[in-house]
Amino acid sequence: MPDGVVLIGLSGSGKSTVGRIVAERLGRPFLDTDDLIAQRIREPAAGYLRRAGEPAFREAEARAVDEAVRQPGAVIAAGGGAPDDPLNRWQLWSHGTVVWLHAPDEVLLARLARDRQPRPMLAGDPAARLAQLDAQRSPFLRAADLETDAAAPSERVANAILECVRRQTPGGRRLFDADVARRHPIGPTTTRIVMGLDLDRVAIHEALGAVQHPGPSIVVDRAVAERHLSLMATLPAGRCLAIRGGERAKRLRRLEELLEWLSAGGAERRAPLIAVGGGTVGDLAGTAAALYARGIPLVHVPTTWLAQADSAFGGKVAIDLAGAKNAAGVFWPPAAVIVDVATLRTQTVARRRDGMAESLKAALIGDPILWKLIGRRGAAALRTDEAARYAIVEQAARLKLAICERDPFESDERRALNLGHTIGHALEVESRYRLSHGIAVALGLRAVAAIAAGRGADPELSPALDGLLATLGFPQRRAFEPRAVRDAIRGDKKRTHGRQRWILPMAIGEVTEVDDVTDAELERALRAIWAQAQP
Repeated sequence: MPDGVVLIGLSGSGKSTVGRIVAERLGRPFLDTDDLIAQRIREPAAGYLRRAGEPAFREAEARAVDEAVRQPGAVIAAGGGAPDDPLNRWQLWSHGTVVWLHAPDEVLLARLARDRQPRPMLAGDPAARLAQLDAQRSPFLRAADLETDAAAPSERVANAILECVRRQTPGGRRLFDADVARRHPIGPTTTRIVMGLDLDRVAIHEALGAVQHPGPSIVVDRAVAERHLSLMATLPAGRCLAIRGGERAKRLRRLEELLEWLSAGGAERRAPLIAVGGGTVGDLAGTAAALYARGIPLVHVPTTWLAQADSAFGGKVAIDLAGAKNAAGVFWPPAAVIVDVATLRTQTVARRRDGMAESLKAALIGDPILWKLIGRRGAAALRTDEAARYAIVEQAARLKLAICERDPFESDERRALNLGHTIGHALEVESRYRLSHGIAVALGLRAVAAIAAGRGADPELSPALDGLLATLGFPQRRAFEPRAVRDAIRGDKKRTHGRQRWILPMAIGEVTEVDDVTDAELERALRAIWAQAQP
């Protein structure tokens, strides 16, 4: 493991003071990212933040992080908001041992009151803003290798850090660690979410937390069990059922087989069902977990980009019926989600592209920063850029988590997550599920963009979407039977009083919901993605 040290924490936690002591004791250079920003722009970091605004400041901060980690072994005091960006976090966590300087808000506020240095991020009501930042940054701070009491005198804090750093030998790295409200009347009240790289047994068992039980049941995609022996070895011992993943796994007969397997093995109500694999395995196992014994804890260990960025979150689980995808299911949020992006190394570029479609959907719905990230580094993420791959996955997952937090049962805002899926699912049904979900969604995005273009959408949206899809390697058109697609759309579950609900993209980060798409508009949308079959 690299031998650098990175100090993170909220304003007033003493990162700069403690960092200098630690660097001196270790005989290492000390770098403060705020100082690096000031040197580059020739004004204090706080002044630049006030003058230029937060987006410009965060760009300067990213350059400062990049500069700091280039000095091997350095002790780095990271700005309070630097770990918010997953790319910054990837670099800082790769630099060495990460230490969270943690102190109660009242201690931090007292220190800040004595400090005349301006704190633009705490302007207005410092106590309220500090509490808000504490909650917002908690998932990143909790992912540190070590946590130390920053309320103590600086020398004592430095001594504690030095003692821990010298004996610290972490394996894999947590990059995100959060407890989110589960929003379900039955079962645990929170979901533990851990995301990282090469997670070890300790990290996974900590993530399981309160749902650990001596008799878990594990359902795993057979291909994952064969490819990821190290991942399987980190899971708790339990009965294991290997199945073949893919859309054909999501049928009633497979669900019955899984339920009978749980019953025959005497699975207990408090023992979790751990789903290891892609979205289809998660859907099948999640539906079984919701039904067996009227609900047992569900743990997702997603191993595909699609599942890590989207389907493992939100709690919707379902199986397919003959003419409709995800037509029979329930809301059954997981008790834990454990994401290790190392599993994506064995995925083909085509399978990664499937997941990229869901990430692109998330960007269109509400994250222009994610859209820019995919534009800059999306193509590389599909191939070798693991840092960008992680950042895109996390950003998409966080957007979905935020939406599901506000609308857990899809009564309002959450319906936006269906962007591109109405036509996408119909294309999958028409192909008898030979068409991959990602390509279907990408075509669905193009189709609804064509409808939106006639309803006043940003005229630059559709060309920008086409260009980005082409850069990422998605096909722009496909041969299909239009009548079969229309029939599948009529069987879609997102209908109210016979009227189909549609999510239309109006600009990057802005969508709208309508229920009055005409036959002519649908025809235009299908023509936008239809290609005549080759003789």
